[in-house]
Amino acid sequence: MPRWLYFFLIFAISSPLLAVFHAPPILIFIITGLGILPLAALLGVGVEDVAEHTGERIGGLLFATFGNATELIIGIFALSQGLVSVVSASIIGSILGNILLVLGVSVFVGSFKHGRLKFETRPASMYASLLALCIAGLLLPSVAEFVAAQSHQLQIVEHGIILSDFVAVLLLIGYLASLLFSVFHVGDKHTNEEELEPLFGARSEAAILRLLAYRHKVAESSVPGKTGMLNQIDGTLKAIVTHEGTQPSISKKEEPDTEKKPPLWRGLLILTIATIAVAVLSEILVSAIEPVTEILHWNPAFVGLIFIPLIGGLPEYFNTITMALDKRIGMVLAASAGSSIQIALLIAPILVLVRSQKMVNLSGSRASSLSLFMRLWGELFSFSAPESACNHNGMVST
Repeated sequence: MPRWLYFFLIFAISSPLLAVFHAPPILIFIITGLGILPLAALLGVGVEDVAEHTGERIGGLLFATFGNATELIIGIFALSQGLVSVVSASIIGSILGNILLVLGVSVFVGSFKHGRLKFETRPASMYASLLALCIAGLLLPSVAEFVAAQSHQLQIVEHGIILSDFVAVLLLIGYLASLLFSVFHVGDKHTNEEELEPLFGARSEAAILRLLAYRHKVAESSVPGKTGMLNQIDGTLKAIVTHEGTQPSISKKEEPDTEKKPPLWRGLLILTIATIAVAVLSEILVSAIEPVTEILHWNPAFVGLIFIPLIGGLPEYFNTITMALDKRIGMVLAASAGSSIQIALLIAPILVLVRSQKMVNLSGSRASSLSLFMRLWGELFSFSAPESACNHNGMVST
């Protein structure tokens, strides 16, 4: 967590006080939004501390569960107050924010500093498949209601909520299947191959290939004294293999284990306090949305589309851009595309299934659904290339 975010904890403390003393709604909205920023970052810190003790698989599951907890909590409180348009717009805004804003800025700054950035096609292909599932799930209710309305089939329009519930369950099943594959490696046939460490370095492997090719030529030639040359080549190959085989073990023994794991209780305490604090501030934030929109004459959906995603994900946005500056484009894709996939396959279905009194479905406005479709469809072509790279001019394939 960046140090400057700790300063914003002052706003997290000030927000309940302003609500108690009935401060102006605009001031409460701004202060509460700034107060949620460090709490969202603290959720990530708590998950990281707990993941140090639970191992890679459980840690990955925790990251997948708490990655967008702030958006989920804000969405639940917004639904409880009947702000359905705010929730629908926040889902679209969070997905587009990660795919458009975060991924675009990260690729631009990363490639501007390091040139062309290459990423592995296998995880990118998995993101592309999940994004395709997101497109189908989010567009199906809107398309079904539109076609039914055009053909005057009012019965389908009236049962749009049931269709949304059915699609939400399917999306949750798809999300669980992706977790089983990515976190627990169920059905992943390439896991053992990827976990094996390479025996030779790149230079040693090239040298061995050249020596083997030269040995083959010498063995087939009629040069006198070739037996001695073959023995010398074999000795050189044996020396390279022996050196590369022992080098990793020596380096591992020489590395001192200086890093200490943070205590488990600290991670659990941070996670608990941050979750409770986010819940309290989310209720205050949601209560201020309607007065703020009335004063500024804004559409509530505009607040959900722009401000709610920024409040919940701004710390993650900065972390993703920092990864791009460190030339970790694989982690950039995992953070940006993975967050969008999680919102579409986990957060949106949960908000549909746990709605309170006011009914919400997956059929948002046609304009927002169309923009989401066009953007995600463009990402599919970028992610599914055989050999992919990106630069500051955009995603390209080579």
